[in-house]
Amino acid sequence: MPRSFSISEARARLPELARYLSGAPDGVVFIEHRDRAERLALITERRLRYLESLVGASLVREGGSFQLAGSMTSDLDDEELEKALMAVKREGEARAHTKSEEL
Repeated sequence: MPRSFSISEARARLPELARYLSGAPDGVVFIEHRDRAERLALITERRLRYLESLVGASLVREGGSFQLAGSMTSDLDDEELEKALMAVKREGEARAHTKSEEL
């Protein structure tokens, strides 16, 4: 089956296209319209949900806060987080050194 149809042909063959996409969940049919610069894509609802979840997951990875162990979250980037963790480590070492001197 061709992957691209004019809008008139797609309208005439819509039941056939629906059957095709139902049997090919990863399939896509492009519909061209002479008044539009960009083609339309006809896909199954399941495929659309899958693609939306991929986009959502990539947005979470690219920016914003991320999940640390447990339920902690942070808006720091990797470099800021590393600096913050090193500061906490130095403070802990300084406290440990002070306690050992007190003993």
